[in-house]
Order: sequence, then C-alpha cells, then structure tokens
Amino acid sequence: MRKYLIILLLVLIIFCLVFWRAKKTSAPTLTDSQTQPAPAQEDTSISESVADSSTQNALSWLAPLDRAQERVTKKPFGIYIDLKNSPVQPERFSGYHTGTDFEIFPEELEAKVYVRAICGGKLILKKTATGYGGVVVQSCNLDNQPITIVYGHLKLSSVAKNIGDDLKIGETIGQLGAAYSPETDGERKHLHLSLHKGSAVNIRGYVQTENELNAWIDTCLYVCN
Repeated sequence: MRKYLIILLLVLIIFCLVFWRAKKTSAPTLTDSQTQPAPAQEDTSISESVADSSTQNALSWLAPLDRAQERVTKKPFGIYIDLKNSPVQPERFSGYHTGTDFEIFPEELEAKVYVRAICGGKLILKKTATGYGGVVVQSCNLDNQPITIVYGHLKLSSVAKNIGDDLKIGETIGQLGAAYSPETDGERKHLHLSLHKGSAVNIRGYVQTENELNAWIDTCLYVCN
C-alpha cells in the first residue's frame, strides 16, 4: 500500500512539473519597450500656439534699413527730450519720443538711402508735415490687432505708391530726405519710425506724459534685431 502511495505521489509531482513548464513556455514574453510605461503625451497645443505666434511675428516684420540696431544712437523710443538734454542740438522739440530714430552713417550723407516697408499693408497717408517734411503712414496688423506705421523725414517725391496702394514687406517706400532741407523740415537726415496702436492715424513725434506714450509701441522690439 505504501509502495502505491509513493508511486502516486511521484506521478502527481511529475504531472505538476510538466504542467508548470508548459504554462511558462506559452506565456507571452514582453520586450523592454513593452515592459516600460508608455511616455506621457505632451500637450503641445499651447507651445505650438506660442511658436506659431513667434514665427508669424518674425516673418511679418523687417528692418527699414540695413544694420538697424547700429543706427539707434540718438533718440530711441520713449526717451524724454527737452531743449537742454537732447543729443541733437539745437533742439526744437520736447517730450517723450514716440518712435525710434535710425541715423545715417557718414558715408550716406550724400547717398540715396532707401527705406523699406517693415510689414505688409496699405499706404494710408502721404504728405508733407511740420517736423517731418515728407511723411508716410502704413496700416498693418500686429498680433491680429490694427496698427499704423509712421515713416518720417522722407523725400516725398521718391515715394511712388499712392494712398490706398498695398505695400509688401521689404518693398522700397522711398528715400530719406536730404539733410536740413524742406524734405526733412530742416532736420538732420534720418528715419523716424513709430508704431501707433489702433487704426487711427497719429503722427505726433513727442507726447508730454508717459500715459500718452502707452499708445505707441517700442519699434525696436520688432525691427532692430
């Protein structure tokens, strides 16, 4: 009897071993990539939106003159000017400067210096104005908001486009006016460039309070790099 029990126990052990091995062999083996948790999917909707906006701004604005940053040496945006502290003497004006002045290089004094459109949009003003001589205003959009661009001290006769015409980004608008001539209203040869918020035309070169200055945008944020 004892002999039969031992045989039966051995049979059961062998059966269990065979069953265990068969189950292990049939079980699927996971690769390393399968055993690692799947990486979380990054929500790129916000980052892509920011990137798109940055790309759009970068592609939608262009410096009006070559070596733009090097030209900003006298009157940047927002500087307070009075008759005594002005880097330009003699000075005729006072207040907070609404634009950025881009100076000429010495070799450009007698040369033709062409001004480019910094964005794409319609020409909405073209005239002679006190303090500027020739001045042109263009309508553009910045971050889907209307904005106007003032180009001051131009030789008005060199501006071929008329009011209502489209200006493409980088397209030549005209030449800088001659120094100390009616083309610049007696000012030095340079470009005054300002960005005014909204669609209303405002060509003021100076305002008397910082609160008023908030209606303009620092030009160099977009065209001085």
